[in-house]
Amino acid sequence: MSAECDGVLERIYAVLDGEVSADEIAEIHAHLEACPPCLDEYEVEAALKALVRRCCVEQAPVQLRERIRASLATVTTTTTTTAVTAATAAGVESAVVTRTTRVTRLEG
Repeated sequence: MSAECDGVLERIYAVLDGEVSADEIAEIHAHLEACPPCLDEYEVEAALKALVRRCCVEQAPVQLRERIRASLATVTTTTTTTAVTAATAAGVESAVVTRTTRVTRLEG
């Protein structure tokens, strides 16, 4: 196999998952039409993905899904304390600066 084949095979999953641009899809399909070994690999992966999609239709119980959603919502608080010293004409002055950052992240 060539380096081009390696690049195409690395992107097969992205193609199957719809994560590439139309230009990339066209480029990959052009390669697949000209390269039977890569086409075979693509067809195996596409069939496997379709089989998993058909067979794995179970859903997690509602309570479990709710617990997972709740755990994905996290609050992170970061406190940074910095000592600042500034020289002035009258002498040296010091200050402590405290910054608190609160980040709420919700995924899903």
